[in-house]
Amino acid sequence: MFASSTPLLRYVTDGLMATIDSYLAGALPLHRFAWELSARVDALASLDAPTRTLTRLRWLHRTVELVHAAHPAADLTADLTADEEHTLTVALADFRAVLATLVPHNPLDPAGAARPATVVTVVA
Repeated sequence: MFASSTPLLRYVTDGLMATIDSYLAGALPLHRFAWELSARVDALASLDAPTRTLTRLRWLHRTVELVHAAHPAADLTADLTADEEHTLTVALADFRAVLATLVPHNPLDPAGAARPATVVTVVA
């Protein structure tokens, strides 16, 4: 079913990327972000994504959950420590890299339908 579910796969993958973007923009609190990641990775599993990819995504989600677990549920506004911020930054970069392997590359749409193209700075 994996090959025939490419449009759905693209939809869920774009949703994961948008969720990461929303968290990084400050639009999602950490507890909601962790929940969104879990739900969307489970959606990928229902599309029969490769087991190795799902395992990697679940480990990265676990990293987010561990940072979330370090903060009491009553204190949702607590700031993350520098180490926690770094841990999340690395995990989210890895999350994006793994997601990029799921969606076939389309040379006519290199940034993906739901994401703006990456800004490139040219040094002259």
